[in-house]
Amino acid sequence: MNLPNFAHRLLAGASLLAAATSLAAQGTYAQYGEVVAAVGDAIPAAIPGVTPALGSTFNATGNFDFPIMDQNGVILFRGRMVGGTVSGADDRAYFLGRSAQDLRMVVRAGDQAPGCPVGTLLRSSSATAGSVGLIGAPRISPFNQFLFFQSSLYDPVTPTNTIATNDSALFWGPAGSIQLLAREGDPVPFLGTGETYGPFLQLSLQYAQINSSGTVVFEGQLLGGSSTTANDGYIAVGGPSGLQIVSREGDVWPGGEVVMPMSGATQMAFNKQINAAGHVLYEVRFSTTTGTATTANDRALAVWISGSGGTILAREGQQAPGLPVGVLFSNPALSWSVNSLSNAFTNAGNTMLNCQLDGGGTTVGVDDYAVYYGNLSGLNPVIRRGDACPGLPGVTFGIVGNTSMACDDAGHVAFISSLGGAVATTSDSSLWFGTIGNLQMLAREGDPVPGYPGWMFQSISAGTNSPSMNDRGCVLMNLGITDGTNFKNVLFGYTPQHGLHKQLEINGADSVTTAAGTGVITSLSSGQGFNSGDGGQSHFNANGDFVFKPGAAAPVTAAIVRGHLGSMVATPATVPAAGGAAQTFHLDAGPSHAFQWHWIVASASGTRPGFLSPIGTQTIPLNFDAWTQLSIDLADTVVWGNTLWFTDAQGKSTATFTLPPGVPGMLGLTLHHAALLFDNTLTSTHATEASALTFY
Repeated sequence: MNLPNFAHRLLAGASLLAAATSLAAQGTYAQYGEVVAAVGDAIPAAIPGVTPALGSTFNATGNFDFPIMDQNGVILFRGRMVGGTVSGADDRAYFLGRSAQDLRMVVRAGDQAPGCPVGTLLRSSSATAGSVGLIGAPRISPFNQFLFFQSSLYDPVTPTNTIATNDSALFWGPAGSIQLLAREGDPVPFLGTGETYGPFLQLSLQYAQINSSGTVVFEGQLLGGSSTTANDGYIAVGGPSGLQIVSREGDVWPGGEVVMPMSGATQMAFNKQINAAGHVLYEVRFSTTTGTATTANDRALAVWISGSGGTILAREGQQAPGLPVGVLFSNPALSWSVNSLSNAFTNAGNTMLNCQLDGGGTTVGVDDYAVYYGNLSGLNPVIRRGDACPGLPGVTFGIVGNTSMACDDAGHVAFISSLGGAVATTSDSSLWFGTIGNLQMLAREGDPVPGYPGWMFQSISAGTNSPSMNDRGCVLMNLGITDGTNFKNVLFGYTPQHGLHKQLEINGADSVTTAAGTGVITSLSSGQGFNSGDGGQSHFNANGDFVFKPGAAAPVTAAIVRGHLGSMVATPATVPAAGGAAQTFHLDAGPSHAFQWHWIVASASGTRPGFLSPIGTQTIPLNFDAWTQLSIDLADTVVWGNTLWFTDAQGKSTATFTLPPGVPGMLGLTLHHAALLFDNTLTSTHATEASALTFY
């Protein structure tokens, strides 16, 4: 950053700030959904190489599956089509984009399968519903827009080319350059001992992952060669340039333990997660009939690192870290299981565990569970059942929901816990957030609801109300509330600047407006609870963007909608590359940042690692480049309007970026903007998250 110019402009404007602190707010902040696709909308254009669905619309029946998004806010989902040239054999496709304006069909059922013989199609053998073969849970990498998906295969001209032993495959690559990754019946190149791929464990948001470099993790069954029923299950990691084994049934560990499936004949793990470094978190089960393991120590959670194999993070029978000697990861029935949520593995290798305890004076129903946070360097207890709840005299922690845990690399954790002690059945569930030794309760059953006078929180349970958290410590949660007679579900957000606040109501005041009309939101679905491959959620990224599928009253039915949680939302998500249309920044840093300067700057080279504020300690989540300098030099012009200004009494402001017409090379470019706030001593106080903009 050109610091002399920066300081000069601030000092020149300091008298303006002093004189204007009593003026009205310069703008308003709006946090609202942007409809990306809806039932009845025309199907967008297909990219080259994909057959367009001429004259068709999104079908009300089987409309959309769970949408997910990458770190730039690009959304991926499977949609079902009807009308026009669509038939039952090709009525599903994958769609990719940030908004309705740049949304494109990128893979279509019924098209030629990449890397397969001519005539082999992405569909099943059914003549009426073949497109079901294109699975409903494709994955997108956090950056670079690599896709990873599974499809059935069928050759309708010569069906004998696609029989039961070779009629499914895994595919990988950027839209327009999809490659065959692995096909059932093909040789397994990373073994080279005559094995072929058998059936794959169907890819889902839980069972398959991809990181920003395109490294994937999946599992399946091996056939032929040296494989037998004793060693035919496996977990693989890698990409088209090379796959390798993470874990294989029959592997012998250094201590003599023999690996066996977690469930059934070949399922090796329920939970496999990958981070940016390509490390894989996975469950391990050891045989108690062969090898050295017993029923007292046959379950574990491990981390695989290329070149070093699997290393155990937590194992049944081990001493529970941080607890009295003799307290073990175990239970009286010796049926201990590894309870780690499928989105709790960060880029630094941190995770959360909910562990049963036994021994060392542990009493069942009193102190027989503990929640841990940590990594291979060590696990630290967050809470133990029976511990006193901060700020609640006489109340203790109970059971934490296994599917309710989230964590980040800053040490933040979020979880749902039942409560014991001085509670009633109407006040015994709660949601918590914070760091070890500094937890705060965000919501409790029976407590008043912020922003809803006279309303109380209903029961809070894992699964239904599980929190989602990004690596800025922002939390999303869907909670039920009641006034004693009426009931609502509300999507709440939590940020350090704003506390707990409403995002949208379900069966309440909020609605979705599409070309078909307006309908009240009646339900909310998302890919909540699944890892993004970047240490966070598959539907809620580090910049605060999130995506969900609301069900709505007629005439809308269903839609794909994007939202934002944070200090600065930018709308719309895309603008024309021809220029002339503005993106508006709605800044809301909270009352603690009232009457402070803000400077909104840009970058075209991404958000990581960012650069340090020249007037403080904050990291601005942008990479400094020519666009950054340009946004500094052109602040408060027709291009960047109001970007060097100040907030009102609520810490709010608005600004704009308007690309002038005729600027070449903008099509497909993504810019990010972030705001730096600072006080009248020219010391920075807050850096917002980055907000993206793509030119279409």
